[in-house]
Formats: sequence, structure tokens, C-alpha cells
Amino acid sequence: MKTKNYACLGLFLSLAPAIPVALGQGDPSETSKSVQTALGAKSLTDVVSDSTTFSTLKKALKAADLDVTLAAKGAYTLIAPTDDAFGKLPEGTLTKLLLPENKEKLRSLLLYHVIAGKMLAADLKDGEVKTMNGEKVAIKIGSGSVMIEGEKVYSADVMASNGVMHSVGAVLVPKSLEGFVGLKK
Repeated sequence: MKTKNYACLGLFLSLAPAIPVALGQGDPSETSKSVQTALGAKSLTDVVSDSTTFSTLKKALKAADLDVTLAAKGAYTLIAPTDDAFGKLPEGTLTKLLLPENKEKLRSLLLYHVIAGKMLAADLKDGEVKTMNGEKVAIKIGSGSVMIEGEKVYSADVMASNGVMHSVGAVLVPKSLEGFVGLKK
């Protein structure tokens, strides 16, 4: 009988962080953070790796040694191009970018998709934001949509332990790489 009581108490305590939200009280984002921490949230690298939609991005991040960066502690906003987005690049562009001699160009391209700090869709405002490659991306907020460099954000606020990911349907091209192996802004 005592074992049953301890099991019930353990179950109750494990659900305690979610109770205020279930009852309509408390800050849901705080409870979400508690639950996420308890479940062992995944890094941005893990989120990308666990999705079949981002297999090309996973491969590119690894080739540029950015998979380690996006797995580390910190706060990042990843604007993640889907596999379809990479498929829209001119023929042969991705293959050339993945060559070891073009690693720095690939890093620059990928870092153009990363913003220092965690920026949820609700935090974004019209204007420009500096990316981790040093160049700025243009953000436009419309009725119910977020556009980054003229590309619609399809899936926003995918949470990770070290930031947030927003997916886009095109590879964003910084001015510094325009013209390299057929890249266009």
C-alpha cells in the first residue's frame, strides 16, 4: 500500500510544473520552459538532424563545422532553408559550395541564416537584423506572416535548448556571395 502512495506522489510531483497552465493560471511560456528542461530539450543541431525536411542543411552545417556551434550553449535564431529551398539553387551550386576549398564561402552563406540571440516570431519587427556573417537581413511583418529577405517563414518558433528555428523556402544569399557559382540575391 505504501508503494502505491509513493508512486502517486511521484506522478503528482512530475506533473506539478504543468498544473498552473492546465488550470489557466501562471505564465504558459515559463511552464513550457520547465517541461522542456525536464524533457532534455534538443539543440538547434539536434532539431535540424532529427528532421527529414532539413537533411541538406544538416549536411551543409557539418561541412562548414557549424553543427558544433549550433549544438553549443548560447542563444541563436536559425533561419533554416528546407531541402526544397536548396533544390532551387542553380544546378551544381550546392556541390561546389560543399567542396573543402569553398568551406569559408559555405560558412558565410550559412551564417547569413543565423542571428545571435533568440528571436521568436513575435519579437521580430520591420527592419534589418545583423546576422552572424556580419551582413543584415531584411524583415517584413505582414498580417499574419513574417518575411525574411522577401521569403515567407513557413514554420516559426521551433524551440531548441539553445535558441529557436524558423524555416524558409529559399536559401538566403548575402551580397558578399552574389554571383559565386550562380548565387543570386
